[in-house]
Amino acid sequence: MASAMHPTNGNVALTDSGRFSVLQRRYLGLWDIGVLLLSLLVFFVFLLLMNRILFPEGARIGDLASLSASGPQALDQRGEISLAGDAVDGFGAFIAKLGEVSREVKIRPANSIAWTNAKQGAAVNDRDAVQTFANARARIDFTTDNKLRIGQNSLVVFSSSVADPFLQRRDPAVLVMEGQLDGSVNAEYGAFAVALPAGLAVLSADESGTDAEFKLSVNPDGSSTFALYAGQAAVDVAGKSYQLGANNALTVAEDGRTTGVKSLPGLPTVRAPRRDAVARFRDMPPRVEFEWGAVAGAQNYRLELARDRNFEEILVDETLNDTTFTHGNLAAGEYFWRVSARNGWIQGPGTSPGRLRVVRDAEPPQLELEPIQQTVAGRYELRGRTSPDARVFVRGEPVEISAAGTFSHLFSAAPGAQAIVVEAIDTVGNVVSNSQIFYANNNLSGSD
Repeated sequence: MASAMHPTNGNVALTDSGRFSVLQRRYLGLWDIGVLLLSLLVFFVFLLLMNRILFPEGARIGDLASLSASGPQALDQRGEISLAGDAVDGFGAFIAKLGEVSREVKIRPANSIAWTNAKQGAAVNDRDAVQTFANARARIDFTTDNKLRIGQNSLVVFSSSVADPFLQRRDPAVLVMEGQLDGSVNAEYGAFAVALPAGLAVLSADESGTDAEFKLSVNPDGSSTFALYAGQAAVDVAGKSYQLGANNALTVAEDGRTTGVKSLPGLPTVRAPRRDAVARFRDMPPRVEFEWGAVAGAQNYRLELARDRNFEEILVDETLNDTTFTHGNLAAGEYFWRVSARNGWIQGPGTSPGRLRVVRDAEPPQLELEPIQQTVAGRYELRGRTSPDARVFVRGEPVEISAAGTFSHLFSAAPGAQAIVVEAIDTVGNVVSNSQIFYANNNLSGSD
């Protein structure tokens, strides 16, 4: 029988089974390390997923922190702002509140790393950030009755060394990182500052006291466009100041270059639908045609359709190359629309909001008939009234209707009892019919 081991030059030699056991332990050790590494990887993936759930996606916190660091940090904690009346009790951390929130809007408080869902009425304090997503809108109400509207896909950081940025001419009150911001500056409270990626805009009322109305957008190419519709503004870029008046605009590239102050595109002429128009339908939503006149020098047009006159609940926001737009899926309700001309990134003033009512109409038109009268021997006249927008058919023949909806039809009839069928059809297809039975004797006196 072979021995399990034998001495060879003073060394201990392993059998085949011994060598296998050593290799097995070695590979098992590597397997344990692999399992450990895989477990750590799974754990980190789990942490990332939990982070996405607990802290919703928004702008990068580092970007916000670096931008906020460039502005004022300290606040003068001397009181609180009272929104109940016009008086200001003192200066404190409060800047504004969310007056309106539409669709997905998030807010990041200055002392938090998490983005949370924004709610109407929530306070907006110094260094807070508000972010809107696709088709979302938000309105910021200040204590001085000034309002700012944040467009979709926008990020705005509020930064001020005073409680209400409209109260004093101090550091920038609003820093726009991306998207669009528009609003007005109340003439009573002086200037208001908005920081651009490449400069600073200070708005104020003009010499006549007209409020400053503006729109600021950070464009996809990184440039910024400032359009002023009323009032006056000074835009400081790379140490140079540009003065803007009503209907002026300025576009600034990321590196601070600009082509100077430009005039805004003109105002389009609305053609359809007419003001306070009503679009009716019975079963399927109507096709509504929006049309406006071309503006000289305009490259395209922006059409906005909303459920409210202030355009805070926007349904359509389209940039169009044509001067027409068709919407075929509007439910019953009230809508407002406006259009503006664009030249590059510069957007001109919008048309006065036009109101459109979409009404579901399942009621048949009015149809009233008078007794048939004989005019001459063998000739008869049928008179009636219907809805002014309806069409009338007597015995299948169309009959002309007056603007008031009245109609008259002359016809011949053979002697004997007869039935005259009348139909009225309105613009959405509702139908009503009526008939009269009379005896024609073809004798003008009416005797047998």
